[in-house]
Amino acid sequence: MKKSDPAKKNKGFKYFIEKEKIEEYRRWPVERKLAWLYGGNRLRKSIPPDKIALQDRFRRGEL
Repeated sequence: MKKSDPAKKNKGFKYFIEKEKIEEYRRWPVERKLAWLYGGNRLRKSIPPDKIALQDRFRRGEL
């Protein structure tokens, strides 16, 4: 098992999804899943590049 880096403690983020939400998503038709993903991609493309870079640094645990 890989040990966690103490320098990265309390950085980045974690989230949890209830099993019911996962099962609900699994029941969605393919068209709805694709529309949801497409909407997320369009939203991300509308964000200025400096904000995307900031989000990416946060996701990598650099902030």
